[in-house]
Amino acid sequence: MIGLLDCNNFFVSCERLFRPDLEGKPVAVLSSNDGCIVARSQEVKDLGITMGAPYFQVKDICDKHHVTLFSGNLTLYRDISARVMETLAQEVGKCEIYSIDEAFFSCAEDISIEEVHRIRDVIMQNVGIPVSVGIANTKTLAKQASAIGKKTGGYHILSVSEWEDRAKEVGCGEIWGLGRQTTTKLREMGMCTAFEFMQFPLSQLRQSFGVGTQRVYNELHGTSVFEVGANSEVSRQSIASTRSFAKTTTNQSDLESALAGHITHVAEKLRERKMLTSKMHIHIQTNRFGDFFLQGGSAEIVLQEPTADTAVLLQTALKEMRKLYMSDVPYKKTGVTVSGLMPEAYITPDLFSQDIEKTPKSNALDLVADSINARFGAGTLRHAVLQGGKGKSNAKLRSKCYTTNWGDIPSVKAK
Repeated sequence: MIGLLDCNNFFVSCERLFRPDLEGKPVAVLSSNDGCIVARSQEVKDLGITMGAPYFQVKDICDKHHVTLFSGNLTLYRDISARVMETLAQEVGKCEIYSIDEAFFSCAEDISIEEVHRIRDVIMQNVGIPVSVGIANTKTLAKQASAIGKKTGGYHILSVSEWEDRAKEVGCGEIWGLGRQTTTKLREMGMCTAFEFMQFPLSQLRQSFGVGTQRVYNELHGTSVFEVGANSEVSRQSIASTRSFAKTTTNQSDLESALAGHITHVAEKLRERKMLTSKMHIHIQTNRFGDFFLQGGSAEIVLQEPTADTAVLLQTALKEMRKLYMSDVPYKKTGVTVSGLMPEAYITPDLFSQDIEKTPKSNALDLVADSINARFGAGTLRHAVLQGGKGKSNAKLRSKCYTTNWGDIPSVKAK
C-alpha cells in the first residue's frame, strides 16, 4: 500500500503555528511581492476568493471580512516542511518528498485506522501542522484518497472496489498525472470522468496517447507503476529560482545582484542534494503588460563540466547576462533554472581538464560558506556581486523567520 501525507492549507498553517489567535479566522498568504493570493484558509475559500486571484481585485472583500494577510515567507515554510518530513520518515521509514507540503510513503497492506491516526497525531504533537493522509494501492489512487480524507476527518483508506464506484463522479481533470491537453483530448473522445477513461480499451489508448497516460490508466486500475522514491526531490530534473522586482529597474548592477542571488540559491540546493548541473538557463524579463514586452531575453548555457560551484556558475551566467542586457529597458524579473542534473558521485575527473587535480565536486570554500550561512542566516557570507539578495521584494506583510533566525525567536515573559 502507498500513503500520501498532505499538509492542510500549509502556508496558512505555518503562519497560524505562531499566531494561534488566528485559528478559525480568515487568513490568506500573498506571493513574494504581495501581488496575488497563493494560499487560503477554509474561511477565505468560503468567501469565494480563488487561488491566484490578484490582490487588488479582492482587497475590498479582504477588508470587509477582516482577512489577515501575510506575505509569502518561504524560509519559514521550508523549515517547517523539513520538520514535518523528518517526523514522517521517523514514523514510516521509506518516504518520498513530492512537494513542500506532500510526501508519499510505503505502508503495510493491513494498515489500520489507528496507525493512520497515530501518524497524524505525532506530526501535530511534534510540529503542530494539521495533515491529511490517504492510503491506496497506487500513488494515483492515494492522491484521490487524500482528497477524500480532507473532507472526511483527515484520513481515508481507499480500496479498489470503492474507487470503481467513486470514479463515476471524478472528472478526468481531477486525476493526478492527466494534464490539461490530455484531459481536453479525452473530453473530445467522449471521456469526461475517470470511470469512462478506465473503460477505454488499452489497445486503443496506446495508439492515441503516450506512455505517461498509459501509466496513469494502470494506476487507476490498481496496478502500481510509480514506486515510492522514484520521483524524490533528489532525483528531480531541474531546480529553478526566480522572482519579480517590486519596481522595474534599468540598472545593470541591480540585475546582476538579483541574478547572483538566484544562482547562489540553486547552487546551495545542488550541494545540499549532492547533485551537479550540466546546463543552465537564465532570463531577464520586462513587464509583460508594458511597451518593452519583447525586449526581454534568455540564454541556454551548456557547462564544460558538471558543477555545483557557486563561483563557476556566477562567472558563466553573468557573462551571458551582460550580452542580453540593454540599457534604458525597464526589467521586471530575472531568474535561473539548472538542469541536466546528476549525482556528484557519478562524475570522475576529466583527463584533459586544465587542472587534473580539480574535481567538479563542491569545493571547500562553498562548503564553509554553506555552513556559516546555515548557522548565522542566509547571506551572511556571500559573493561581492550579491549586494542585497535576489532583488528587492515588496513583501510588506512578511512574518518573522521564527525557526531559522536567532533574532526572530519569540520570547515569553512571565508576570
